[in-house]
Amino acid sequence: MQLSVLLPTHRSDLTAISRIAQVCSWAGPNIEVVVRDNSGDAKKRDVIALFQSERCKVISVDPCAPLENFSTLLRLAKGDFIFWPADDDFAFDRAIRAISDVLEKSGKDPSVAGVSGLYVVETSYCSSIANYTGIDSDDPLARVVGYLGYGGPNVFTYSVLRRQVAERTYKLLTSMPFYLSFHDQIQSLLFLMSGKFIQLSRLLYAYDMGAWEAADTAQAKDIEYYRNAGLDPVVNKLHWFLCGFEGATLIRNADAFSHYPLNMRQAVADRWFSLFFLRFRDQPRLPFESPFLAGAARICDKLKSSNGQLSFQDMLVEIRNLFALSSPAHAQKYFDFWDAIINRRQSAPLPMAEAGGR
Repeated sequence: MQLSVLLPTHRSDLTAISRIAQVCSWAGPNIEVVVRDNSGDAKKRDVIALFQSERCKVISVDPCAPLENFSTLLRLAKGDFIFWPADDDFAFDRAIRAISDVLEKSGKDPSVAGVSGLYVVETSYCSSIANYTGIDSDDPLARVVGYLGYGGPNVFTYSVLRRQVAERTYKLLTSMPFYLSFHDQIQSLLFLMSGKFIQLSRLLYAYDMGAWEAADTAQAKDIEYYRNAGLDPVVNKLHWFLCGFEGATLIRNADAFSHYPLNMRQAVADRWFSLFFLRFRDQPRLPFESPFLAGAARICDKLKSSNGQLSFQDMLVEIRNLFALSSPAHAQKYFDFWDAIINRRQSAPLPMAEAGGR
């Protein structure tokens, strides 16, 4: 089996039903489809059960967390590569057929981590085309620079991906002390460090930004992740700093990337951290009336005045200090996880060298 299309679904409106029907229509000799519905909606369950076929499995379960829904789907996949659309977006049928041809020709090349293409980004006021340059390069720095060069939403996550890379990446995400909204950026970074992506010269996917298109509503969505993780909204002040710190730490210190020369890893880590430090410095983040704002502001000012010229260990201490304003236990949990990676006492379960090229 070349490709497994995995669709975690929770929404129950007619648009979601139509998206599920479209995805199920892709099932064929080289493509399996697995749909897992965690809505708990009995009417929806009855309708989508009709879409099941020999190569299309439809599963309905009780409501559960999104990450659990996808992680379970991933364990069911049999394909060498996977693709996971969302039930509020859509993919282009011809692109799916083209992917099957690409995988037939290049899927056995271990330097290929996945397949990507062009993306339509929809907002309430316009449509645009997203294109990631450089991600087909053999050089991981060129791939990461190309990814960071696109300033819009992270639609790269809707790429076709080698299954082993996805499995190891999601193993890491589920092992982290907290799962937060910027972790889609971290997962894309790990994908890019795992190998090159063949670029389709056609539209692959259409993404509707919805609530993420405006700064205030996007941050409200970010806060949902913080609260679901048991964290005070004041942590949102560190949002982009955390993304820069976690990505750079993994690139620089994770054993899984030790096959890359140190100077290359350092260059990628520097580029990654620099961009997200600038976002942290220049883009206001809302504390949403947290009582810990004064203490958090002092820590953020200290980090901004450092211009990013701190060691990973010193950065981690300041992050712990901010977390500890509201929860010393959560602060220690975060510190212990990342301190072990910085000091190489723990090997993060990242995508390994056999799934990527240099």
